[in-house]
Amino acid sequence: MVAEFLAAMKAIPRLVDAAEMIAEGVSAMNKAAQEKQAKERLDEKNRLVHDFINARHELRDDSEVQRGGGDTPEPPEGSD
Repeated sequence: MVAEFLAAMKAIPRLVDAAEMIAEGVSAMNKAAQEKQAKERLDEKNRLVHDFINARHELRDDSEVQRGGGDTPEPPEGSD
């Protein structure tokens, strides 16, 4: 019984090392997941900004077409 107890005591440092390695692995996985989520959020934000800018350009282009291409009409000569 004493021999079994001593053998178990010898195993404790290895168990602690294994637990630390597992904790580091979990931490690395969590960090990778957080980085992935942050990149996805940034990509989504960039896509929304890009879509907003494109929609604004299309809206401006449409309004210029409706106004006649954006040229300001000049009054006819001699009409004063």
